[in-house]
Amino acid sequence: MAKTSKSIDSVDAGTLDGKLYDRALDPLRAKMRRALLPLVRAETPVLAAIQKRIRTPWWDAYFLWTANLGTHTFFMIFLPIIIWFANAELGRGVACLTAAGVFWSGFIKDFMCLPRPLSPPVHRLSMSSSVALEYGFPSTHATNSVSVGLYLFAVSCDTFAPESTARMVCVASCAVYVASVVLGRLYCGMHSLTDVVGGTILAYALYWTQWTFRAEFDSLFTDDGYWVFLTIPLFLSLVGIHPDPLERCPCFEDSVCFMGVLIGLFPGSWLCQHTDICVMSLTSTATQQTGLKAGLIVLLKMVLGVSVLFVWRMACKKACYVILPPIYRAFNLPHRKFEIGARYYKSLKSESIHPIPSVLDLRGLTSSMAESDHVGMQSPIDLHERRVAEAKQCHNRKGRELDEKVPEEDISDDEPLRYDIDIVTKLIVYAGIGFLAVYPVPLLFQLLFGASS
Repeated sequence: MAKTSKSIDSVDAGTLDGKLYDRALDPLRAKMRRALLPLVRAETPVLAAIQKRIRTPWWDAYFLWTANLGTHTFFMIFLPIIIWFANAELGRGVACLTAAGVFWSGFIKDFMCLPRPLSPPVHRLSMSSSVALEYGFPSTHATNSVSVGLYLFAVSCDTFAPESTARMVCVASCAVYVASVVLGRLYCGMHSLTDVVGGTILAYALYWTQWTFRAEFDSLFTDDGYWVFLTIPLFLSLVGIHPDPLERCPCFEDSVCFMGVLIGLFPGSWLCQHTDICVMSLTSTATQQTGLKAGLIVLLKMVLGVSVLFVWRMACKKACYVILPPIYRAFNLPHRKFEIGARYYKSLKSESIHPIPSVLDLRGLTSSMAESDHVGMQSPIDLHERRVAEAKQCHNRKGRELDEKVPEEDISDDEPLRYDIDIVTKLIVYAGIGFLAVYPVPLLFQLLFGASS
């Protein structure tokens, strides 16, 4: 068994006194939360008993690693690869399903403010260090894996003959993929059965919508009309209606990132479909060749494409950190309650920027099994003042000045600090990533490797 590590440095989201939620949430949200909370609570001892019976080191490792197949990390890495080397239409469909799954599951999480199964008695197996900051219902892992699994299942049935080996392999792979991620959420103590069922229902609704209206969806990119550009204000409005949680939940940031991807992906895909050289790049890949040359071209394309996306992210975020703070200060623009306003910091020019997108928690992939086994506090503990102090110390250690008069509600409850300009920055950065992946990068591939593809 993995070694247990206890932590008192965080309070699980959704575990504060019920009266606080009743006062802070509107009547409908509070009523729905009270209706589902007993289900989550009742399942906690059942999950703990199941864990005690069936946990083994092998299954711990298996479900820890397969959990990555339902994360942002997996989809953000492989979606561009699907578009570049496999099928652009399929890649767009999976990208939209993933973005919708992240947005609507996060929307419901922040709307309901329901906790994960309590720990203790449940052991949480996770490679992420911030799992307790996120609400539990519904499971985003279940939403993404089930919706994508159903979509790929439908595509395989629509593409291959009923008795063909390819179809059977695709169907079996989809089944193993979905079962591993969904059952792993229960095994790892990350979600209750209620969370998983809720995520599965949401996933089916998203899959059904995407598959039923796939012709209309594809026509957005192939028609000569400009309707596709109306999706930009639509996605921006979705960001605007996302509910505010009672605690510092990262769901909104993830939703912003994926809405940003769609803001860039939709017009970029339309432009690609109306540019012959871009269409040629996506329909004639190096995979049509054989031997060492084909492998080398694929490798070069992957390195080049991913490098373009990472360089864009670093350069764009750096530019936003220089340009946006003075604008926010000049117009005193509003910000969410868990972010520091521009009037409370002088500059973000020295802010370190990592090349890996912020929704990717790759640091956890190097964690040992012992570090991945978490048992948190069951009772809520007020650590807000301590976190404010730690946040200020962290800020000062990085060589930045933070005004001592900053209100406590503007300090993030976890590290790193979050600033008011981060939301707009994420929208710009990820819109650029979505646009680059489906238009400029394929153009670059065709210009550099077209004769060899």
